[in-house]
Amino acid sequence: MKNKVNVFKTFVISLLSLVFINASKAQDIQSFTDKNYKDKVQTVMLHPTIDSLAKPVIHLGDMMGGLHLQFDVFANDAPYMYYTFIHCNNDWTQKSDIQQIEYLEGFESDDIENYSFSLNTMVDYVHFDLVFPTEDMMPKISGNYLLIVFEDELTPENIYFTRRFMIVDDKASFNVNIPRYPFDLNLGTHNQQLEMTISYPDLFNTLASQYSNVTIQQNGRWDNAVMGLKPTYVYPDYLSYENNPQTVFVSGNQYRRFNTSNLNNRPEQTRTVEMSKDCYVVELYPNHKRNTQAFISDNDLFGEKVIYLERDDRVAAIEADYVLVEFFLEWEPVMTTQDVYIMGAITDWHLDEKNKMTYDFERRGYALNLLLKQGYYDYIYAVKERGEEKADVTPIAGNFWETLNEYTIYLYLFDPTQNYDQLIGVKTVFSH
Repeated sequence: MKNKVNVFKTFVISLLSLVFINASKAQDIQSFTDKNYKDKVQTVMLHPTIDSLAKPVIHLGDMMGGLHLQFDVFANDAPYMYYTFIHCNNDWTQKSDIQQIEYLEGFESDDIENYSFSLNTMVDYVHFDLVFPTEDMMPKISGNYLLIVFEDELTPENIYFTRRFMIVDDKASFNVNIPRYPFDLNLGTHNQQLEMTISYPDLFNTLASQYSNVTIQQNGRWDNAVMGLKPTYVYPDYLSYENNPQTVFVSGNQYRRFNTSNLNNRPEQTRTVEMSKDCYVVELYPNHKRNTQAFISDNDLFGEKVIYLERDDRVAAIEADYVLVEFFLEWEPVMTTQDVYIMGAITDWHLDEKNKMTYDFERRGYALNLLLKQGYYDYIYAVKERGEEKADVTPIAGNFWETLNEYTIYLYLFDPTQNYDQLIGVKTVFSH
């Protein structure tokens, strides 16, 4: 823990307040997404304190200490880390057109005091830990928020990463159904369609379609999320979302998995474990495409990850080592206009150069090595057309209606008098 007295902390926060004179400039360059800006940032995890696998959503009026942030920095010394929030619109495309004082009470930023150095690991790192919101910095309204973590001063070059979280003011009730077949069979008989009604008595007037927006997220993915969904019909006491092709999702397949919590006994799905000069190296068994195979029911974590060690007498946060994991997907011939990615919380659900696989012509397949903290990981292979944003899992994983997926539904209501999108309801449902 940083040995700083409260007087020094107050002094630092006061200096940071001056930085926010130029904060809008820093905010303008942000893409309002979950993004790491520095390679030395690893294993960023943000979730409710009561459920490490849940979406980062907390309830207005019961926010104190509701979210738990953990991350590692590859370093031998601990940098001075700070954080702040930005309020965003319903589809995460821009900052809300309101002042910070309207959505944040207390300091404009705060420091992250809790950190520890890794212990008995081949790869050295500093582990940071933060539970927020706190009395020093408390959001005042519901909606979408972007967490910004930075070093020393809030300038573009000092930003380490950003993460999305939501604050909900529960006012709506949901009734969701996933029928065996979509309303239009031409949309695919193996796909999953969400039909739903949403009740919120104060909302329903002639402007309901204009001011309400629904977002639907499948598992932890944002690339295929539906945003800005409008009701099909507006009734006196509820909104109806039915017979809409936007609510039809590719079902995909259950996630693959592996486990590196114990490197002494060969982990699950692991072919070899070796110790190199710098770190452990784990080679997974080669994977095969599953799009032509029969569906096999299997439990997964909907693409999530859990950092842990098999031994209970060790603290995974600082004693789990970083392991180089080698993936290989048998596939031929090489794709000419598409790329293959490893998708899931394992790669922060990103589809970028770091998670793109490279074709190995000698082995006839796609390969990628990832440096990962010990634990349990879900993952799935996804194919993306170059220049597109949305990925497709069906060419490799297949598409089966029986797949168990998690869907999270967010209901936003724009308040024209206060000029921001309220989040007035969140519902999580499963496909079966």
